[in-house]
Amino acid sequence: MSEELAVLVRRGGLVIKKTVIKRGEEVTGEYIYVRRGLFEAEAEFDLEDDVLYYLQICWLRRCYVWFDGEPDRAVPNALSRRATSILKELGEFSVAARAALRILASSKSRSSRVRSSDLSHRRV
Repeated sequence: MSEELAVLVRRGGLVIKKTVIKRGEEVTGEYIYVRRGLFEAEAEFDLEDDVLYYLQICWLRRCYVWFDGEPDRAVPNALSRRATSILKELGEFSVAARAALRILASSKSRSSRVRSSDLSHRRV
C-alpha cells in the first residue's frame, strides 16, 4: 500500500490535506485532514469496504473520536454544526468527508434528548 497526496491547501488559517491510499495502481481509500483556526477534523475512508474507519473532530484541544459510528462522548451542538458546515464544503471533492457527514448526522439524530421510546413525552 502507498499513499499519494492528492490535494494540499494552505491559505491563512486554513489547511486541507487529502491523501489517496493505493494498492498498486488501484485506489482503495482516502484520508482527509482539515484545520481551520481552532477546529481540526480528520477521517479515513475505505473505498473497497465502503466503511469510514476513523473520524476525529477537535475544538479547543478537546477531541471527539467515533468508533463504530458512535462518538466516544457527547459532542456539543456548536461543534457539530461547525463540523457539518466545513465537511459539507469538503464533500464536493472528498468521499471521506461525505462519509463523515453521514456519521455526524446519524449520531446527532440518535443523541436527541427526547427519544421516541420515551413514553413520558407523549401527549395524553
